[in-house]
Amino acid sequence: MVRTSKLKLHLIGGARPNFIKIAPLLKLLDKNKNFETTFVNTGQHYNNKLYDKILEDLGLRLPDINLNARSSSSNAQFSKIMSRYEKYINKNTPDLVIVFGDVNSTLATALTAKKMGIKIAHVESGLRCYDDCLPEEINRRLTDSISDYYFTPTRNEEKNLRRENIKKNIFFVGNIMIDSLKLILKKNQNFKVSFQKFGLITLHRPENVDYKNNLLQIIEKIEEISKTITLVFPIHPRTKKSLERFKLLKKLNSIKNIKLCEPFGYYRFLMYLNKSQLIITDSGGVQEEATFLGIPCFTLRKNTERPITISEGTNSLVNLSNIIKKVKTREPKKVNIEKWDGNTSKRIIKILEQIYK
Repeated sequence: MVRTSKLKLHLIGGARPNFIKIAPLLKLLDKNKNFETTFVNTGQHYNNKLYDKILEDLGLRLPDINLNARSSSSNAQFSKIMSRYEKYINKNTPDLVIVFGDVNSTLATALTAKKMGIKIAHVESGLRCYDDCLPEEINRRLTDSISDYYFTPTRNEEKNLRRENIKKNIFFVGNIMIDSLKLILKKNQNFKVSFQKFGLITLHRPENVDYKNNLLQIIEKIEEISKTITLVFPIHPRTKKSLERFKLLKKLNSIKNIKLCEPFGYYRFLMYLNKSQLIITDSGGVQEEATFLGIPCFTLRKNTERPITISEGTNSLVNLSNIIKKVKTREPKKVNIEKWDGNTSKRIIKILEQIYK
């Protein structure tokens, strides 16, 4: 039977990585006569300056609804998101809820939809690092366990899902973050930076910045690296709080070749990353962006849910004992990963049209 009405979609965002993944898909859906798309912001991250900037950089329209689920604790935020999203669904009921990534908003809204009998599609499904100490790992595994459709960025994620006895409705579509990255790079070719050769640093994970001894050792290591290359360090709000609490900000600021600055917007960050010689990070998305751009990436973590960035990309997992040696032996690399081509959003829409025709 041919569908005669528009398919009602909810696209869920709550944090910066979500918006980067939503932007290219939402822009195409808004132009497609087969869909009625509602953009839902849970309000999980609520730094107004950073929020406004990410929307501006992505050319992303304002959400149709903001749930304003601000909270000081993760569990309290889950509760707020679920109760407020349930009320919204009762007013505006979708045929399909599309969630992205692995933040609290992803799982909280997926659970709400599931309890209300609404189908769920998970974009960036199947990522695994198998470390349940990480909240993101719990979020993505539980989200996949209740989803109906699975959109994966590489073939490896399909294997992960099948190991968990998920065997139907898995679609290898590619990496949707690359859609946004390519759009940004295409528009902005003339960006200039103040340094000829430099590296970037982004750090925000609790295991790296919430403990004084760890943070102090990281500062000592990047000070050593800065003797051979200027390092640009846009400081995440969480990291800045820790530096101030541990009275380490003055020490970091005194290091000659480390240039501290406010957090970059998405556009500015990509422009710097594209012109950098290397990046030291603990971010998941940055591993993929650096890989696509061929920039040597040193990830200060024990594991990664994105192993293709190591096996086929420019990423290396490092620790405090080997980071200096690894950075010294860095080499840029040309990378061509299957379906990381800027067309992931188009593939998702084509699949949705086939499922709901």
